[in-house]
Amino acid sequence: MMIMRNDGKEITKMCKMMASVGLIVGFALFLLSFIASAYNQDFFLTIVSLGIMGASMVMFGFGTFMGILTETYQKTELPS
Repeated sequence: MMIMRNDGKEITKMCKMMASVGLIVGFALFLLSFIASAYNQDFFLTIVSLGIMGASMVMFGFGTFMGILTETYQKTELPS
């Protein structure tokens, strides 16, 4: 009896949620960096916000890749 698991979809869903939170936080900080210009004299807030958005995009790409890889591996497994 072969038990079907949804590990790939769970990985993709989790990474999508984490990346969307990171993108929202990064975008909010990016907009805040233009409003709070006295605090952002050396563009530190802008660099941090772009770093958060970039890390979120990389994490989304890696999570999507791992989810697809897991689903493909499970479909090609031979029943034992």
